[in-house]
Amino acid sequence: MLFMAASTAQAQDAGAPSGGPLSRSNTGRFSCRLDVNRRVLVPGATAELELACTGIPSTRNPTGEGAPTVPQVGDLGGGRSLRVQWSSSGSSDATGVGGLTPGFNGNARYSAPLQIPDPPELEVRVRVDLSEGSRVVDSLSLTTSLRLIERSWRLEVDTTHVSRCVGMNALANYELTCRNLGVDLTVRDDLRVESLGPGRCAARIANFGSCDESTVRRGRAVGGNSLSAVTGRVDPVSGQLLLDLDGQRVSTPELTHADRHVDAPRTLPILGATLNLPAQDGASRTFGNLEGGPTGMQVEFRLRRRN
Repeated sequence: MLFMAASTAQAQDAGAPSGGPLSRSNTGRFSCRLDVNRRVLVPGATAELELACTGIPSTRNPTGEGAPTVPQVGDLGGGRSLRVQWSSSGSSDATGVGGLTPGFNGNARYSAPLQIPDPPELEVRVRVDLSEGSRVVDSLSLTTSLRLIERSWRLEVDTTHVSRCVGMNALANYELTCRNLGVDLTVRDDLRVESLGPGRCAARIANFGSCDESTVRRGRAVGGNSLSAVTGRVDPVSGQLLLDLDGQRVSTPELTHADRHVDAPRTLPILGATLNLPAQDGASRTFGNLEGGPTGMQVEFRLRRRN
């Protein structure tokens, strides 16, 4: 549901449609809501805003009754007229790009600037005035918020895989790490997220030692971690990145036994196939546990703004 606030009375209409609550005008003659197709934008993208009102007489609907529709602006007949005024904070950037463009009736388009303002939130306001002759007899104001996020990101992944000599379940003690696996991400105008290529990192092994009664004599980090592709979308209301991870793999070490038999590396999935992160520089999530048991894995995801 869209966030909406009115400077006039805010009583909700009991018959409001599922698209959102209606706000009543000063005298209660009519009610409107303000819809927007997305509240999260990347630089240069657009958001479509539209009023839906009921109770406003027009040449098409003399009584004004019925389901909320885009209001007719201008002459309504019978000496009545309707005026819709749009405004916004942070209308444009230093280059003059970006801003609000009113439509012919109760709609408008907001074009995001090419440079994200500080703070990245802005407000779009609309005022609806119903007049009889030259006198405004009723009015209503609505406000909705929009948020701008970066278009270019880098997803970084750190993985730690630990094996311990606990009971008879492990052959060797070691700590296998893979740092700064990175994948570059781009957010499209429609808020789809795509990766620009695969990511890899080289593994390092430390603190290696054979477990008691194990024939393993040597361990070597011969593989690494990989992430083939990242796809997903940005939630148009919350701004969360909802990511699908494809081809995510971590390699175990190569183990050499006393008789020179070699256990080849195995590949394991890093974690589940989805990841949610807020679209904020430095946002992170950690999965897994390194404590207890013969083995453990921990994975940290970080989101960085990419210039």
